[in-house]
Amino acid sequence: MSKKEKPNITDNISREGSAETDRIREGYNLPETYFNIEVEKASKRKDIITVLELEQLTGSRFERFYVETDEVRGAYTISSLEQLLKNPLTPYKKLLFSGFTGSGKTTELVKLYYQLLEDFNIIIFSAWNKLKINEITIEAVLFEIVEDVLNYLSYRNLWQEGDESLNKIIDGITHWCSETRIIDEKASEKSKSLGIGIDFLKGIFGKAKVESKYSGSTTEKTTRIEERKINDLIFECNKIFDYIKEKTGKDTIIIIDDLEKMSFTKAKQFYVDNSSFIRDFHCKMLMTIPVELVYHPDFAIIQNVFDEAEVLPMIKIKDKEGDEYPPGVDILIEILKKRLNLSLFEKECYKEAIKYSGGAIRELFRIIRKAALIEKSDIITAASMRKSISQNKDMFGSRIQEHGEVKFEDYLDVLFDIKYGNKRTPEKNIALLDLLRTRAVMKYNEEGFYDTHPLLDDFIEDYWKKKQKNGKTRQG
Repeated sequence: MSKKEKPNITDNISREGSAETDRIREGYNLPETYFNIEVEKASKRKDIITVLELEQLTGSRFERFYVETDEVRGAYTISSLEQLLKNPLTPYKKLLFSGFTGSGKTTELVKLYYQLLEDFNIIIFSAWNKLKINEITIEAVLFEIVEDVLNYLSYRNLWQEGDESLNKIIDGITHWCSETRIIDEKASEKSKSLGIGIDFLKGIFGKAKVESKYSGSTTEKTTRIEERKINDLIFECNKIFDYIKEKTGKDTIIIIDDLEKMSFTKAKQFYVDNSSFIRDFHCKMLMTIPVELVYHPDFAIIQNVFDEAEVLPMIKIKDKEGDEYPPGVDILIEILKKRLNLSLFEKECYKEAIKYSGGAIRELFRIIRKAALIEKSDIITAASMRKSISQNKDMFGSRIQEHGEVKFEDYLDVLFDIKYGNKRTPEKNIALLDLLRTRAVMKYNEEGFYDTHPLLDDFIEDYWKKKQKNGKTRQG
């Protein structure tokens, strides 16, 4: 982040205060206690667990714990997204954001949220926490958006009793609910009070988004909504976006996080089948997508609506020759220093955690948390760190298993190819996509190379020796 940008984020956080933290809390469906508990920099081993468990950085936590990582990632992903969203020539721009699990995507999205607050009306929510990710449908996403937009009207006090234009919008949505049997005709005869009408619909859509998960079941009220009716509701929703623009002078941005946590098959189906619906929203949208789908040939279909996906690279701690990359290591040390006293580690053994993290912040935190749980003394010893790393190696190795048409040997072939030299142009096949999904293989920006996760080093070497000895590799 440039020196010019940083004060803008701080100013936005300070100006909006806890109100915007509440919006993020609601969007990620997190309990109030998560935000109410004071989390300070750890000065004792027992406090390490709490401070490294903290993934959602908002408000004062963002100011105290956030570290800029753009330069060592070799890409200015969030800056690029900000520029694209601020382009006045594309009022309904739809963008995709991707990256590896644990790379810090949600934190970067929160940063973007604060950077855009001054210029846009922003609604942000987590598909993982609000919609039950692998049962997601376009109806559920649409119901969440309508509910959140109605909440936004109330939260920002953007309506007044007797407002005829908004009354017509609310009546139109209520009629839609009646036509699609989300509510019966009797229930649609609500009070003429606009406030009651808004609250009524918020409740209806809150219930409908949950029920939509069971579309296709035998339950009468959850009959799948036909395409025409989906388009009709988007049309009514667009009237609200236009209304909000009239009241605030600002465009609306919808940010949907955690869609990348869908399975590859589900994500592919969701984006390919629903891109035309998403395109029709009269607002800007930023949605996350699995990184393996970005590298899949079918992404060309999705690009018709979204263009290229902006991918958040991992923090590079090794170069393509396998030598340590000091700037990346230094940034991860800085991230740790923000959260805990480094004197809590024996002989700087936190550097071993960094080495085996692969540059993934969440992986780094997981290794250190486990070491803190194993440890019984006041500081984390090198022995406890080794035990934690060993356990994480076992966990990572267990992910490499036959899956559908992909054989165990297919995964090994990709791992061998990348580990032993071909870091730039590995064969683009299903096995590689699976390995990207599980972070067994990661792609680093700047030099644009692939690498295997360091927690798999022993696993790969053991199977490589078996192959050299026996001429074949079998699991186990």
